[in-house]
Formats: sequence, C-alpha cells, structure tokens
Amino acid sequence: MYYVIRDSDKYPPTILHEDNYFQWYNPMKKDHRVEFRGTMNQCYDYLMSRYPGMRM
Repeated sequence: MYYVIRDSDKYPPTILHEDNYFQWYNPMKKDHRVEFRGTMNQCYDYLMSRYPGMRM
C-alpha cells in the first residue's frame, strides 16, 4: 500500500510506502493529510490527474 501525503500547501505531495509512512508520520497527529491510498501506479495516476503540471 502506498500513500499520497501532503504536509504543506507550499510543497508538492509525495508518495510513500506504508512502512516509510509510519516511520515519518504519526497518523494521530494533524500535521499532514493523506490524499490517496493505493498501489504505486494508482498513486501516480492520481497525482497526474489532480496536479497535471507536476513533474515526477
């Protein structure tokens, strides 16, 4: 499972594997927002449809 994480409106969202997500973020804190969950390809498709000008 991969997550699309947005922790600030100033920075673009990132894709993290769930193992890395739990190392970097505490789900109980409100310092970030999970925008999408899915496979790596689904996360890339989500980012490309939601943020068309973003480069990977």
